[in-house]
Amino acid sequence: MANATDDAADRWSDLMAGALRRGGVRMIAHVPDEVTSHLLQRLSADPAFTVVSCTREEEGVAVLAGGYLGGQKGALILQGSGVGNSLNALASLAVAYQLPMLLLVSERGRLGEFNPVQVPFGRALPRILDALGIQFFSISAPEEIDAVVGGASELAFSGLVPVALGLSTRLTGGKTLK
Repeated sequence: MANATDDAADRWSDLMAGALRRGGVRMIAHVPDEVTSHLLQRLSADPAFTVVSCTREEEGVAVLAGGYLGGQKGALILQGSGVGNSLNALASLAVAYQLPMLLLVSERGRLGEFNPVQVPFGRALPRILDALGIQFFSISAPEEIDAVVGGASELAFSGLVPVALGLSTRLTGGKTLK
């Protein structure tokens, strides 16, 4: 039986999958994450998407770079703390060679965080991305998904730049201590 948390996750996940589809995204690279598991299930079940599970975040950047060079628009779904693992690939590949992609970043170290080691990077993430020239937009409610993903898709794929979308804990419910 589904609970209210599952219903909320299903809602934002359905909206996000639809917005990505409308934005022309067809390739999804991801590092498995509890927070985005509902979204990844939706995308994997949709034949419009090619979903690639990666062992590390920088591998996802490379997968999407190759996909883009082969004609596929892509999104990398990763945890906020995993952005640190992908910084060199983002800077020296995606940014340097103008390879557009969306980064869907589930927030860590923000509202409701239970793990203190996640806080410093979570707080610094928007400034770190800004230093690389990667714009960051946060999505806090399901009603924001369509407009933000649509605008970010247009910006990324017309401007030939990576664009990061923060999936706020207010949207996703975050990661909880079990």
